[in-house]
Amino acid sequence: MHYLTARPLRAPAFPRLLAAAIVALAAFAAALGWQAISASPGGAPQLDSPPAEEDGLRIGPLTGRVLAWDRGQLRPVQGATVTTGFDVTETGADGSFSFSAVPEDSEISVITPGYDIATRAARSGAFAVVLEPVTVRAVFVPFHNVGDPAVQSWVHGLIDEGLINSVVLDIKDERGRVIDLAATETVARIGASVDVAGLEAFISELQAKDVYTIGRIVTFMDAWYSSSVTEDALHFTDGRLFRDPANSSWSSPFSPRARQYNIDIAVAAAEYFDEVQFDYVRLPYEHGLLEREIFGPRGRIEAITTFVRDASEALHLAGAAISADLFGVISVRSGDEGIGQSLSHLSPFLDYVSPMLYPSGWGPGWFGLSYPPAHPRKVIQDSVDLTADVVAQLSRAHIRPWLQDFTDYQHRGLYYGSAEVVEQIEAAADAGANGFMLWDANLDYEEQALAETAQLAWSPRAGSR
Repeated sequence: MHYLTARPLRAPAFPRLLAAAIVALAAFAAALGWQAISASPGGAPQLDSPPAEEDGLRIGPLTGRVLAWDRGQLRPVQGATVTTGFDVTETGADGSFSFSAVPEDSEISVITPGYDIATRAARSGAFAVVLEPVTVRAVFVPFHNVGDPAVQSWVHGLIDEGLINSVVLDIKDERGRVIDLAATETVARIGASVDVAGLEAFISELQAKDVYTIGRIVTFMDAWYSSSVTEDALHFTDGRLFRDPANSSWSSPFSPRARQYNIDIAVAAAEYFDEVQFDYVRLPYEHGLLEREIFGPRGRIEAITTFVRDASEALHLAGAAISADLFGVISVRSGDEGIGQSLSHLSPFLDYVSPMLYPSGWGPGWFGLSYPPAHPRKVIQDSVDLTADVVAQLSRAHIRPWLQDFTDYQHRGLYYGSAEVVEQIEAAADAGANGFMLWDANLDYEEQALAETAQLAWSPRAGSR
């Protein structure tokens, strides 16, 4: 049995916890009948186990437990996803998992909300996997900036100063362009691939600094694909190709081929990112959409949920976490608002629910406020509370919201500075979210707000499924 941690522990108590971990793992090993921990030549603690048979192409069996720190003690993690890249299982109540055999040269990855992803080469025998908590503090970098050396240097600066520990990078943008690292055969065939020089090296640098990387995919808003494969596009009620106010056409979530197109891109990106996040995973909200009328609420919800379910299975198999961006109003109303999103249907398939809770997105009357953008703390507190109330009953997913770091776009045009951003971050923590992501497409982030909240305590609300 081999002792495994995902990455260097983010908390400063690692040396003290490491010693406790070894003692706790020894106790678990004794309970399972495994031999005591011994030091390997490389210094990593290991458990000796009987050698398993190897047939040249497959090795096994592999068994083990997934553990995590809880109030100073190492406890089993139930329901964690464990994947070899060829097979997936979930841990039992005692944190145990097993595979009868796996291909040589495969990797074992463990994914569960609230923890960093653990990945290592598969070996015959038994493993103890110790997960390390992660609370994401991220900023968003748009598609046209991800390859800019100056922007990459700026991101490194935020990381080195301890202001962020995560970054959201565009994989596929609002036009349907896809970074070359995630380009599939279909992406290349329709000409949607964009060569982003230096991006792979940048991602490697981030990983070397233990940065949690999130790749964002703009899903069904996709002029490139829908114009190239028009039979997979959405339409107006008069039969014309649908176009939104930005003159963009959309691919159809009712098309299995359009759904798979995005899943394939996500799986390709999973080689480089810890998590893949789907944005625009919905129908457009504008009137006159033919498919909205044809399928109705049940059909709309089924199409979007089917996509997220299939994407979740594919990404977990590939060793990546999954999240989805949802309209804030979806968290506080039971219907799909005509766009196919349903929090109760989607959350069981997500590791992270990411509602877009920008105070500027709420009109008069919401949360008892005449002008919600003037009350960022209450808007975030109440909306995260309502989201968590639903998710905790149905899913193990954690809530990680998008927060506003840009000027109010309602009629008063309120300036959002450091104080307003701090209020949102504090409210998210108080309401039981697990981290946050700031949005400012102009990259003019309030760094003082990040500094003031860097040591904030988070106590995520999570349920069980």
